[in-house]
Amino acid sequence: MPRKRKWTVLICSCLLAFAGSFFQELPTPLGRRLQGESLACRNGTDEHKNTTKHLEASDHGEEPPPADRCLDLSSVEYNGLTTAFFFATGAVAIFATLAIKQYGQKWLIWTCGLLTLAGVLVFVGGSYLEDNRMAFGALMLGRIIYGLGNGLRVTVCAHRVNELWKESTQMKGLYVLAAALGSAFSFYLNGQVLDAIGMSNAIWISVGLTALATVAALIQGKVDTDQDDEEKEGRSLRRSVKEGFHHFRQNVEPVFWWFTIALFLIHALITTFVVNAPTLLEDGSGYSERQAIWIIGLVYDLSILIPLFGFLVDRVGHRDYWMTLGAILIFSAFAVYLSSSSINSIVMTVIIGLGFAIFSPLCAASNAMVAPEDTEGVAESIQKFFRFVGAGFFALVAGLILDNDAVDEKKAFEYLMIMLLCMGVVGTLACVMMIWANRRSEERALSRTAKEHKQKIKEEETKEEETKEEETEAGRRTWDPLMPNLHPT
Repeated sequence: MPRKRKWTVLICSCLLAFAGSFFQELPTPLGRRLQGESLACRNGTDEHKNTTKHLEASDHGEEPPPADRCLDLSSVEYNGLTTAFFFATGAVAIFATLAIKQYGQKWLIWTCGLLTLAGVLVFVGGSYLEDNRMAFGALMLGRIIYGLGNGLRVTVCAHRVNELWKESTQMKGLYVLAAALGSAFSFYLNGQVLDAIGMSNAIWISVGLTALATVAALIQGKVDTDQDDEEKEGRSLRRSVKEGFHHFRQNVEPVFWWFTIALFLIHALITTFVVNAPTLLEDGSGYSERQAIWIIGLVYDLSILIPLFGFLVDRVGHRDYWMTLGAILIFSAFAVYLSSSSINSIVMTVIIGLGFAIFSPLCAASNAMVAPEDTEGVAESIQKFFRFVGAGFFALVAGLILDNDAVDEKKAFEYLMIMLLCMGVVGTLACVMMIWANRRSEERALSRTAKEHKQKIKEEETKEEETKEEETEAGRRTWDPLMPNLHPT
């Protein structure tokens, strides 16, 4: 593909990732208003609560924010918005991963643009409804529709970026950086404008970004002339998947499974923590709504370091060691927080953000390295299933823990933090086992530098071309009774 088109695909994919991550994180900065617990809430069911909170604000010398119409979702319903989004994303991502090599990317990415735009419009419409049950239903429907489109986005964009920039962790890191910046921007912008414009108007920012991303999806589908839809001509999707699954079972190595476990647990941990942390900071540490949003946004603000880590990994290799370092930083932050009451919440969040800035881009750049070749998307679909369905599952578990009336709120948050710590410990152990499995594997794919990986790709491409030439030559030498002049003399 011409270099100009490669850059166009990368830019469009980055814009799609930015808008998708912005909407993905949107319920978190809006969480206190979705649950009717913000100082600004003024809807009828929260009048007594609102008065009490305004008195508390006056006692602390704070200026109460302008009144805003909020909802009254429970913790299960609030976390359910995240669960529905990730379940929908995971289900469609599995299908899209298996189908992209059969049908190509054009119609998948165009459908992505339309679904995400429809989803965000339904979501913003739900925020205006007066009835709490109807509003929750509309919000949930909007998250599901957007999640369906997001499943197509994460599959098509990641596939094309990985295909076009095979040899560079840095270039693939730019795509991950765009997604992380979208998350960070969601926290920062809503922290800045939420009091001024209110919850419903803040959601319209996501509508505008999604509209731009839809245009980017249309452009990418038009200019990206990938040949994936021609590669499997004459073969049904069912047959292709069956053969891919058979090849996967024959060739999968332990390093794939340890990598997938680490990917699943660390991403689920970060998602669950970020969704519920603003409430913890407000109620447990005494921060205001705006301060809590900004502090949690630090998890994604540190994504600005992703290009630096990509540069280092390209030159020194050993992705497995870097991922383990990121996991250790993440679980250490939870361990110190639970064992000491003196650690500052900002310091904890910075440590988690630093660990995630190391771990996340290396996962995105390395998942194809640990997967067996020629599995027709089966290996990638397994990774996506664990990542997205796992994140949705643990978000729901968190909601059930926090909605437990048998324990007080402080104890419930302590149980949640213990669960997250356990996830971090197991995820780190999986990374350690991944190092062991990578050292025992024949390829040692995670140990390569960018230069070594590029050389490996060239060798495989050369070998594939030689095989095709040999098959073509053998076909020419095959005697055909109807064309005796082709018989070798």
